[in-house]
Amino acid sequence: MLQNNRDLSRYLKPSYMINWKNPIILSELSKIIKDIPENNDVQKAIKIFYYVRDTFRYKVTFDFATPHILRATTTFKQGYGHCVRKAILLAAFGRAAGIPTKLHFVDLKNHLLRPEWIDKFGEQLLWHGYVEFFLNDKWVKANPAYDKELCIRHNYYIIEFNGKDDALFTPLDLSGNKFMDYVKDHGTFAKVPYIPMVFDWFKYYAPYIYKLRKRKRKKRKKQKSQNSSKK
Repeated sequence: MLQNNRDLSRYLKPSYMINWKNPIILSELSKIIKDIPENNDVQKAIKIFYYVRDTFRYKVTFDFATPHILRATTTFKQGYGHCVRKAILLAAFGRAAGIPTKLHFVDLKNHLLRPEWIDKFGEQLLWHGYVEFFLNDKWVKANPAYDKELCIRHNYYIIEFNGKDDALFTPLDLSGNKFMDYVKDHGTFAKVPYIPMVFDWFKYYAPYIYKLRKRKRKKRKKQKSQNSSKK
């Protein structure tokens, strides 16, 4: 059923994090979709999906949860981001292009995480984010998180988006190994649900980050002591 304009209008508005009215977003968008007809939202969505997926590397840093880091313009300027950051950036471009775009958040379990990742962040991926575009009277899911290069390197299916079908992580990788399980659905949002999302992030990830930083401090202290003894 076609949603009325009032229902969709909130998925076009800018916000602190989905700050699509910023000149750098608008300027870049004009370059991305310059050859696409004004009324062809499907082609616009496809174009900006691939732009965000592959131009911005998937990367998680320890400042992953600050409000400023989550802003679309920050991710754009830095050239990388984790899943939520890339989803926010894609939402910004979608709305700037006049396409109603909402955020969708789920908890995942990635069965192929490497030991060094688990050591830093644990085994759960809480509040994984992607977007939903409103195209041809229906919502279509699009996950821009993992860039093409990363997928090739790790033997994951590359997520392709055609503007008609949902484009999400697959349950298996290219070798048939168990890859992603969808554990919990947090639902869809017009704005970033910052408080509940960050509360869950810190509750789960903080102990891992604390232990890692503690080990690093201990290692630096040991190296400093060894360097002093050599003098």
